[in-house]
Amino acid sequence: MTPRSDRVVLVTGGSAGIGRAAVQRLAGEGLRVVTCARDGQRLAEAVDGLDGVSGVVADVADPADRARLVDGVVAEHGRLDAVVLNAGVGWAGLLEDMPGEAVQTVVAVNLTGAVDLTRLALPHLLAAAREHGRADVVAVSSVAAWSQVPPLTVYSATKAGLQGFVTGLRREVTARGVRVHTVNPFFVETEWLARGHGRPPASDADAAGRLSRGIDPGRVAEQIVRCLGARAPRTVAVPRWAGLARLGELPPVARALDRGLSARAAAIRRLAARSVRRRTG
Repeated sequence: MTPRSDRVVLVTGGSAGIGRAAVQRLAGEGLRVVTCARDGQRLAEAVDGLDGVSGVVADVADPADRARLVDGVVAEHGRLDAVVLNAGVGWAGLLEDMPGEAVQTVVAVNLTGAVDLTRLALPHLLAAAREHGRADVVAVSSVAAWSQVPPLTVYSATKAGLQGFVTGLRREVTARGVRVHTVNPFFVETEWLARGHGRPPASDADAAGRLSRGIDPGRVAEQIVRCLGARAPRTVAVPRWAGLARLGELPPVARALDRGLSARAAAIRRLAARSVRRRTG
């Protein structure tokens, strides 16, 4: 089912990766899109030539920027029909090696920013549901929300928290016309690791060597668009088989992971460091 083309959608983290692919697809459907990113140059490159799309330089980790972003969408368009919570950063390594500021950033962007931006947007989404029949929140989560493993311990914790937030929010607003979805990808070919370790690409041309291995971001963006047209709230893994990560929550599997992974902490540390060097060097 295709989302109505008269809707206004806010997409966070639209300068690259999943967010950029989602903005392009939504614009192709004729929706009005406002997207944000911290890097104004990359954001300008991303939205250039896209009809009905505007870009706002904003950091979702900043409370003032979050308020300014939501107020700006409503001032520009008079309504807000959907929010795509896509902005995210990662950090790979053991917790004991993680700087305190990195912990704060990952939590602020992936969890606090997403929750508070939704809080700010919710009055407008509820109004849209009353006036136009529906509104949507789409959270880009991760299979790490279901199976928390090193070297992504803190990242996984934020995604598990985001998944819990979505579940609770569904139980608040579904009956009032706001559909709340999650899209949970496996590894995706994006810049998230380089950005999380303080080495964001300076331009699109610089990005190629900093991309993590994984599926094409367009596959995730396609599911985001489908959520915005779905009749009921969705939780979908991308690819579908990645939903097997939910088995990590079963007690026998969880106990096996506890034993097996903790015994290999030194090897995990080395592999994570190697991956980070390749994408930030």
